[in-house]
Amino acid sequence: MLNLPPDELRRLGHHVWDRLVDRWEGLDAEPPIAPADPDWTPQRLGPCPDGPSDPLAAIDELFDAILPRGQRPDHPRFFARIGSPSNPVSVLADLIGTGHNVFAGSWTGGAGASAVELATLDWLAQWMGLPAQTEGVLVSGGSVGTLTALAAAAQDRVARRDAATGYVSDQTHAAAAKAWRILGFEPAHLRVLASDDRFRLAAEPVAAAIARDREAGLVPFAVIGTAGTTSTGAVDDLAGLADLARREELWFHVDGAYGAPARLTPRGADLLTGIERADSLVLDPHKWLFQPYEIGAVLIRHPGVLRRAFTLDGAYLRDTGGGVVEFRERGPQLTRGSRALKLWLSLRVFGLDAFRAAIARGIALAEHAEARLTDGWEVVSPATLGVVCFRRAGASDEATDALVRAAVADGFAAPSTTTLGGRTVARLCTINPRTTERDIEATIERLEALA
Repeated sequence: MLNLPPDELRRLGHHVWDRLVDRWEGLDAEPPIAPADPDWTPQRLGPCPDGPSDPLAAIDELFDAILPRGQRPDHPRFFARIGSPSNPVSVLADLIGTGHNVFAGSWTGGAGASAVELATLDWLAQWMGLPAQTEGVLVSGGSVGTLTALAAAAQDRVARRDAATGYVSDQTHAAAAKAWRILGFEPAHLRVLASDDRFRLAAEPVAAAIARDREAGLVPFAVIGTAGTTSTGAVDDLAGLADLARREELWFHVDGAYGAPARLTPRGADLLTGIERADSLVLDPHKWLFQPYEIGAVLIRHPGVLRRAFTLDGAYLRDTGGGVVEFRERGPQLTRGSRALKLWLSLRVFGLDAFRAAIARGIALAEHAEARLTDGWEVVSPATLGVVCFRRAGASDEATDALVRAAVADGFAAPSTTTLGGRTVARLCTINPRTTERDIEATIERLEALA
């Protein structure tokens, strides 16, 4: 019952892996985003069967009919939003962890997996320049990461949530406002400040807003800087914001969901000066550390803050304590698998230098794209941390939207759009190490033809 003979499981396992490898080999020939099918509905899947069916046929249905519908974020010409250029060794690690049904909520339940998570968190903190006492936890991604970090900070620092104010820019990821609202802060007290002409948040407007809020009897609480905005790759004045946060006794949170790993490269380290002074930092290894979904990291420089916010007890847990760490007390999840295995295994197999080189390649590819956007193109935001924004010279917003829609429908490449300075622009995010310079050139040629 609920099992298959060993020989059958081996046969199915080989079949699945062969099909995955075939997918990776043939990815370049597929569209980065599958065409929409208006007739695709849950009803197309049919009713739940009462009895068993052919497992090979069911697996092939996943490969052939279900999973191809949607985006392929590991495609070499998926330039939309921020991709997830995964690697096959991490897929193996996820398979191994799932096959062991790993539990990583307590040391007793998963000492091996918990130790791997502690080790990878220490590596991440070290790479970001955070102090040795930094603590952390792995979560699903940047949105839950920001929510977790701000929840811990609020528990530690905020007495009156109705009076607390926070400070972000008009380029800050929407996850910050969502977390602010979920945590019970007054939405109107999250100050959305104008970014500068390079789409960065500077310290001066934040300082002025803090002064106004203190005069009004409010309690400034947190400032959020971004290490690589989603729209342009811009990096806020992290050093200036860190100085301000220390002077005004605010919590300094940095959203480095995609951009923070660039600190592993010399050019990225220069751009990200000040990130090492964050009180809390979020980064997503499923972006620029080339992992499959889901893996986000929360790093907090103050020991004990996470545990005080998320401590958990119950008579049913009395036999599970006494370990080195209880990850259930560092985040909202009690039941949690191990997200660390894939990052650890891929780093063990490839080595950190390979990751550094892949990140540097993403930075260089965006600069290559900018260099090719000459005749007839306007670069609106120069290449920064693997992102470049542009539009056809003289084109309307409607024409830019239409161009990007046509490119996605064409099936060769998938750029995306954003708005900058009230104008719609096209955008390429080039962080996938599978992407070639020819992919960039051919994409721009295709956009020129479509325009």
